[in-house]
Amino acid sequence: MRRTIGWRAGIVAAAAALVVAGCGSSATPAPATQAAGSPATTAAPAESTGASPSESAGAGTATAAPAASPSDATLRVGWSSEPDTMNPLTTYSTEATEVLQLIYDKLIGYGTDLKPKPELAATWETAADGLSTTYHLQPDATWSDGQPVTSEDVAYTFTTIKDDSLGSYAQWLADFAGAETPDPRTVVLTYSKPQAFDPALAIPILPKHIWSTMDAKAIQTFPNDTPVGSGPFRLVEWKKGETVTLDRNDAFWGAPPIPKEIIYILYGSEDVEAQALKNGDVDVLTEVPPTVWDGLAGASNVKAVELPSFSFHHIGFNVSDAAGSKGNPLLKDQVVRQALSAAVDRNQLVQIALAGKGKPGSTLIPAGLADWHLEIPADAQLNGDPEKAKSMLEAAGYIDRNGDGIRESKDGKPLEFRLIAIESTGVDVRAAQLFRDAAQAVGIKLDLTTMDENTLGSTVYNTESPEWDIFVWGWDSGVPDPDYMLGVPLCSQIGGNNDVFYCDKKYDALYAQQATTLDPVARKAIVDQMQQMFYDAAPYIVMWYQDKLQAYRTDTWTGWQEVPGGIVFNFTRDNYLDVTPAK
Repeated sequence: MRRTIGWRAGIVAAAAALVVAGCGSSATPAPATQAAGSPATTAAPAESTGASPSESAGAGTATAAPAASPSDATLRVGWSSEPDTMNPLTTYSTEATEVLQLIYDKLIGYGTDLKPKPELAATWETAADGLSTTYHLQPDATWSDGQPVTSEDVAYTFTTIKDDSLGSYAQWLADFAGAETPDPRTVVLTYSKPQAFDPALAIPILPKHIWSTMDAKAIQTFPNDTPVGSGPFRLVEWKKGETVTLDRNDAFWGAPPIPKEIIYILYGSEDVEAQALKNGDVDVLTEVPPTVWDGLAGASNVKAVELPSFSFHHIGFNVSDAAGSKGNPLLKDQVVRQALSAAVDRNQLVQIALAGKGKPGSTLIPAGLADWHLEIPADAQLNGDPEKAKSMLEAAGYIDRNGDGIRESKDGKPLEFRLIAIESTGVDVRAAQLFRDAAQAVGIKLDLTTMDENTLGSTVYNTESPEWDIFVWGWDSGVPDPDYMLGVPLCSQIGGNNDVFYCDKKYDALYAQQATTLDPVARKAIVDQMQQMFYDAAPYIVMWYQDKLQAYRTDTWTGWQEVPGGIVFNFTRDNYLDVTPAK
């Protein structure tokens, strides 16, 4: 399951996070999932960060609650996939982002209330015109190699991402105009237009003294096996295919995290992973499939939780125009994609593959971001209507010309495609099987192959010569704002987050427009238009918006905050820092 970088890990919107320094302001928002009203009736969507930059230039600081004493205990986390890399500028996986957010700081983070809070920036204030924000860094921040964190590191990070279009973070810096460093602990970031979303909530700050030794090409291939960060943990060991081990960073500028060590343990089977939790071999599971979750609900000393999510699983089509693409060009015909969308029944996918633990999917913004999600009326959707799929194909000239049950194009090319899914993600494999059967019923043949997640990822993201046709995968929105997910299919994200190589300049223009539209009602209209456009083009079939199913032991660690989006695998890292040993 991909996160979002920046969690590739969507963010609290608006420039208001810029205006409120720290999180101690009356302008801070309700949690992202709180139904606080629609954009038509409120000053900002529920996941907005409050007032616009022109309304305030105040500053403040957060008052931390008394923290428990650091322990010598190890927190053990079970998961079914491992990171693809430790390079925060090139990763596509939720797993890597989960680890890296504990190693690197952003300027502004999120608490377990999903409200902005200080990270590397102790305070900040935004100019009245909304074009610049001044961040004052934590006075004692150092890198894990002992070097001081300075404003030059922040300036380097933002400028390099912007100038070299590095990774998914570049989508947020289209209007970035520059950085000033009046002193080592102060940085001023300036934009050509006010921003509806503050990139400081998403971009990890990198040490200039390490990363500036590389050019853009070297950064793109840099494995970052020994990351140097300023965050609460440092990487000790990564045994690929087995474990990732983090140790408390004793030089961390903030309150020391309570766990001494975090070990992520890889399991190849969801059933074995669940049994490990029951046996006490791990303390928490990042994700639990529905059939396994039901079995954990009554286990001794185990709590299974069902939380709202900012995620979806989808079917993606290779529409690459690259000269070296080895995808089937018939999928570049929108009619074929729309027919496949009409053929598959999302409600069936939810009931069978997800055991009912979710909602049928449609548009690009997850239903968990309720104030931004476009709900297309059922009678206007391409969903669960095989007869319509057949009529669309026939009208476009795709008929079975040789009686083998597979339709062919006018020039005799069969509608036969390769379908890939992650072998360890049981819900995706089952969904792929159901999709294959639905396609067959309308005369399209899908050849299903399963593989591990990193193999699938490297296959899909082979930008110059993608050798695949259709995948089943998923997205976690890394921020509670539509900007992240809307940015995935940008033309500029081909080579970044864009996993299907979709490119539409009109869509890109709308993205740029919404990114600088501060009025939430006007912005919502643009966001809806983009969702409808992408839905009609059908490079994705969004299968479902799943519930976040997780589980943890109650007899090893206490104090888990059950947060919308997940107790872990979320864009807040605070649960990792604050849970306490039970004994």
